[in-house]
Amino acid sequence: MNETQAIRLCLKHRDPAGFEYLVKKYRREAFFHAFSLMGNREDAADACQESFRRAFTAIPGLPSMDRFYPWFYRILRNCCLNMLNRRRTILNYTRENRHTESVTKKSADPASILAKKEEAEAVHRSLDSLDAEVREILSLKYILGKSYGEISSLLGIPRGTVMSRLFHARKAFREEFLKYTGLDCVATKGGHHEQL
Repeated sequence: MNETQAIRLCLKHRDPAGFEYLVKKYRREAFFHAFSLMGNREDAADACQESFRRAFTAIPGLPSMDRFYPWFYRILRNCCLNMLNRRRTILNYTRENRHTESVTKKSADPASILAKKEEAEAVHRSLDSLDAEVREILSLKYILGKSYGEISSLLGIPRGTVMSRLFHARKAFREEFLKYTGLDCVATKGGHHEQL
C-alpha cells in the first residue's frame, strides 16, 4: 500500500487499514512537531493521539486529498495550541522540574554546570515569553531543520511570509534572550547587537 491508496481507502470507505498506514507513516514526524510546540513528551503524545482521532473522524467528509500530512499538520497544530492555552502553568512547572533534575546530575566541572544551567534557563524563559506561533516557527526551522518550502506547506502560508515571520521571530527571541541574560547592555556597546 502507498499513501495515495491509503488516502483513497479513507476517503471512499473509511477503511481503518488505510488510516493505520497513514498513522504509521507520519506518527514519528507528528510527534516531533507536537514536541516542538508542547515542550514535553507526555503532552506531545496526547496531542498526537487526539489529532489522529480528529483526523480519522474528519477525513471521510473530505471531497479529495493529494497529501495527508499538510492537512493533518493543521489539525495537530490547532490541537497543540489549544492544549497550550489550557496547560501553560503545568507545562512551565514540568519544564522547570525536568531542567532542575538534569542540572543535579554529577559532573566534573561545577562551574560548567552553573553556566549551562543559566544559559538553558535563559533560553527556556525567552521561549516561554514568546507567543506559541513564534516558538513554533523557530522550532520548525532550527530544531526540526525544515526548509522554507516545507514550513510554507505545513503552515499554509507563502514562502515570503515564512521568511518574514522567521526574521521577526529571531528578533523577538534575541531581545528576550538578551533581557534574561543581562547581555543587552554588553551587546549594545559600540552601537550594535550581536547576532544570536
